Amino acid sequence: MMEMEIFKTDLSTAKLPFFSACIQAGFPSPADDYLESLLSLDDICLTNRETTFLGRVAGKSLQDIHVYEGDIMVIDKSLMPQNGDLVVAVINSEFTAKFISINGKEVFLYPANKNFKPIRIAEFDDFKIWGVVTRIIQDVKGRWNVGHC
Repeated sequence: MMEMEIFKTDLSTAKLPFFSACIQAGFPSPADDYLESLLSLDDICLTNRETTFLGRVAGKSLQDIHVYEGDIMVIDKSLMPQNGDLVVAVINSEFTAKFISINGKEVFLYPANKNFKPIRIAEFDDFKIWGVVTRIIQDVKGRWNVGHC
C-alpha cells in the first residue's frame, strides 16, 4: 500500500501572469510579447474548495503514468468515481491511489506499474473511496536525463 500525506487546501491570494499564446510542445512558434491576464491556480485546481485536499505521493505504483514519489495529487472528495478514474482509496485503514474498475459488485484497483498486481476488493475488506484525483502537481526540474536520447 501507499503511504500518503493529506493536506487541506487554503485560499490562495496569488494571481500569476498567464501567457496567452499556446506553448508548443512540438516545433517552436513565435512568442507573443504580452501577457493576457492573471490566473489563479485555485481556478485551475479547485472545483469545490470545501472538499478538495492535497496528497503527497509515496511509492511507485503510478510510475508508468509518470506520477512519482513526492508529486502532489489534487483530490476532490465530492466527485463520484467513474470507471477508469484515478482515486484515493482506503483499504483496511491504509491509503492507496489506483485506477478504479467497477463491474457490478466487483471492484478492482489497478496500479500504473507493470510490476504491481491489481487489488480485488473482497467482501470482508474495510474499503471506501476517499476521493477522486483531478490534477497532479509535479516538480519536473532535473527529472529528464539529457543523455537519454
